[in-house]
Amino acid sequence: AKAIYHQIHGTFTNKSFIEDNGQVSGIRGDLRLLEQLLSDVLNTKVEIDSFEMGRSMIREKLSGKRVLIVLDDVPKFDATLLWECRHWFRRGSVIIITTRPVNLPRIYQADSVFRMIPMNRNESLELLSWHAFREAKPKQDYHFLAERVVAY
Repeated sequence: AKAIYHQIHGTFTNKSFIEDNGQVSGIRGDLRLLEQLLSDVLNTKVEIDSFEMGRSMIREKLSGKRVLIVLDDVPKFDATLLWECRHWFRRGSVIIITTRPVNLPRIYQADSVFRMIPMNRNESLELLSWHAFREAKPKQDYHFLAERVVAY
């Protein structure tokens, strides 16, 4: 999701990338997610008290705008709000939601669903190494620890 966002975000004025949504839970957590989304897209601090308030802000402030919204690692986010609001956005808007619950895309009749194949141990180790060491393999001193992290 992050790679796709970085590839296309330059063509959007109104955009939001929110990652690690698995850390957010409950109604207040979903409201914080919506506040973050609106704050990012509007480039100003936004506080909302209810989903209805968020819905009206989206309609008022984002109607007719071309937006890029990426919600990464969504556990059970009630996507109904974004699903209903998508018609207000200008043509060419993109909403990307990554999730593990298999039925979420079917429930909201997503335009496209891409199933990801989990990485094997070697691919996972290489990804960790690129992020931690900026090279394809972990440094010798950290190889054992990196293997343990990947196994975990």
